Amino acid sequence: MDNKIVNKQISINQIVEVAKYLERYKEWYQNMFMKEQQINQQTGNLHKQFGETELMYSIQFQDGKTIKENGFNWFISNLNQPKIISEIIISLHVTFFTKQANSQAYNVYNNINVRVDFREAGTKIIKNSDTSIDITTTHQEQVAYKIESDILNILQSNEDRYNSTIKNKKVRMQCFCISVGLILSYILYLIIKLNISNLPATIINFFNNKYILIIGQWFVAILLGNLCSYWYIFSIYKPILPWAKYAGRSTMSNQSVYEDDVNDYTSHSEVQFGQYWDAKKRRDKIEKIFKISKIILLVQTVISVILFLILK
Repeated sequence: MDNKIVNKQISINQIVEVAKYLERYKEWYQNMFMKEQQINQQTGNLHKQFGETELMYSIQFQDGKTIKENGFNWFISNLNQPKIISEIIISLHVTFFTKQANSQAYNVYNNINVRVDFREAGTKIIKNSDTSIDITTTHQEQVAYKIESDILNILQSNEDRYNSTIKNKKVRMQCFCISVGLILSYILYLIIKLNISNLPATIINFFNNKYILIIGQWFVAILLGNLCSYWYIFSIYKPILPWAKYAGRSTMSNQSVYEDDVNDYTSHSEVQFGQYWDAKKRRDKIEKIFKISKIILLVQTVISVILFLILK
């Protein structure tokens, strides 16, 4: 069974949850093997080895170095610098023998091999990463299916990669730009008021026209906001945006047009190490900025309506 997790945000915490889950299974099998060995010793039906289990952790770094170990605490201690990690593999291997019906001999071979692979896909230019679950088994299909389902549930319970933060990026970016522009418009208005005696009468008359004053402020806010702050919000967004694909040429400008490659974006997951090590922080920061921006826009809308009603 081989499953690829798509369109999900996979954090380091979720990877640790998968490791904890497989650690519990390892301990369960170890206890089962120990009890079976004790029973065999008591009954004199000795078998040189009833079963074996191993849980191995492999971490590959950006410089190509790979380290492996079977200790959970060791694994956790090597996750504190997600930026330098390029791949994490968690592998559980279980083998044991059982008896056939009406037989005293342990001659039925059973195994379960679980491999959960979290990796960057290709180079840093390709904005994708992948998560896959590969399980093979002999005579333990029911247990293997449960392990697979439980791991899928852990990883698929995460938030979608292509969520409102990405889908509605234009709304969030413009809300921020306009809110910054509104603040700058008040600074500009204050400067003009302080120097109004030095301005031509034509410009002074503009400030006595409520339509020009109110609509003009929004126009200036949009212009100034995009000029002064678009670069900032785009710099936060850029590492987590979908890759752009060619979508033809504009009939108006006769220039190439590009759009987000959503199909490719949603066919992969966002494993939050390596190139996506700070993706969660970026997403949270964007949503926090959006929340504040909405408040600023709402307050300014109320102010504009009040000014429209009271000014003549």
